[in-house]
Amino acid sequence: MGSTNRLVFVALLLIATPAAASAFVGTRGASSAHLVQRLVSRSDESSDAAADDVLQPAIDSNRRRLLSLAPASTLPFLLGGGAASAVDTILNKDVAVNISPPPPPAQVNTAIRSKPLCADSAEESRIAIFERVAPSVVYIDTFAEKKDVFSTNVMDVPIGSGSGYIWDTDGHIVTNFHVVQEAKSAQIAILTSGGSQTAIKPAYTSVRPGALGEGSTSVLKDFTRTVYKAKVVGVDPTKDIAVLKVDDVPVKELRPIEVGTSTGLRVGQGSLAIGNPFGLDHTLTTGVISGIGREVKSPTGRPISNVIQTDAAINPGNSGGPLLDSSGKMIGMATAIYSPSGASAGVGFAIPSDTVKSVVGMLIKNGQIVRPLLGVSILDSKQARQALGITKGVLILDVKPGTPAFQAGLRGLRRSDSGIIEIGDIIIAIEGTSIEKEGDLFKAIESFEPGDVVKVTVNRPEIEVGGDGRPEIKLKEITFAVKLIASDDSPFLKR
Repeated sequence: MGSTNRLVFVALLLIATPAAASAFVGTRGASSAHLVQRLVSRSDESSDAAADDVLQPAIDSNRRRLLSLAPASTLPFLLGGGAASAVDTILNKDVAVNISPPPPPAQVNTAIRSKPLCADSAEESRIAIFERVAPSVVYIDTFAEKKDVFSTNVMDVPIGSGSGYIWDTDGHIVTNFHVVQEAKSAQIAILTSGGSQTAIKPAYTSVRPGALGEGSTSVLKDFTRTVYKAKVVGVDPTKDIAVLKVDDVPVKELRPIEVGTSTGLRVGQGSLAIGNPFGLDHTLTTGVISGIGREVKSPTGRPISNVIQTDAAINPGNSGGPLLDSSGKMIGMATAIYSPSGASAGVGFAIPSDTVKSVVGMLIKNGQIVRPLLGVSILDSKQARQALGITKGVLILDVKPGTPAFQAGLRGLRRSDSGIIEIGDIIIAIEGTSIEKEGDLFKAIESFEPGDVVKVTVNRPEIEVGGDGRPEIKLKEITFAVKLIASDDSPFLKR
């Protein structure tokens, strides 16, 4: 700012209060002092000290009022370099004038930002496992046939979705039976090599748009999603396992999951689940193994034993997805949750990988599971307890003629010649193993092979006349030798 402007500003100060001149003269800075002297030649420089002491409070008040006419930060520029210190003295350091230039804007290190910000090696390990295993996880859409209301045409209507994983380079896909239970057809979305654009054939998937991300925001930007039609190779409802197959997929695009063992798992081990909850494909959740040796019911009502419990979040859509250990190997397949709301409550279950390997191998080889059966139909133990008061064992409802069980002499519920309903045999042991409920019976039978002969111990209700002449029902323990049949040739399964 020029000297003329500075003079105008100071002159305004002095016109308002001549007494302010003495304050400026007394400050440091020779050039400022001479400047003030020239402007206030009218002032009385010989005023005595006593008068100054009396007027000092008024001078201070006027000084503060006048200095407020302009921002404090502008005064040094208006008064010049020497007057800057004078202003600082006048204000008695009440106002700090900072004339330093503003700091330069922070420079962004793009090289650092482009790298993943990982806190520790465990975080890096989780990321590496996800990026390695995610291409092995698939998205499954299922369809049912429905007739068009206005024509005789049959349409495929979407009925649900789930997860699965690539088993081998032949195109076999493993998932839960309940994922495809009601379906007439299925489609599999596989991550294949390519750009960031989604390629669909045929053009349907229930995956939420943008799930893979776009451009630099994509977590799997080296892959694209391609949909193929799938066919069912075989199912095992008792273990809730199904095997599908996709054709016309290049071998290089099939990345089989690495299967580990569920033997020797310990509570507290880390666990990771990858699946497609609520249409959000390739979602990763983490937790620990919360329990082992659990039991859940399959779609047929039979128990699935040795199930793994985890607190890794499992939600609708996760069914059929892999449960991984801390090395990225598949140790289980997500199958069920316990939840009052239908969403994850931290209690999820996975079929152990050892069970999956056994069943999948048999389904691929034979297309079905050959499982040993006793050849009888039974009553649910809860109903037997409530209706008949049977607290131990499994009640036989029916024994089909022609089966080994019928030939051995097992007896089901029947009506006597007099019209009285007689209770059938109650199975209490298989080869010495105690049977408390139907789950115990299934587990005991599964330890054998079709064609094996097992000892079946039953309690047979018989009516006897007591000493007082009144009829009494007594249980008589009998053991039978029964040949087990195969599930695929059992006559009563073909009803």
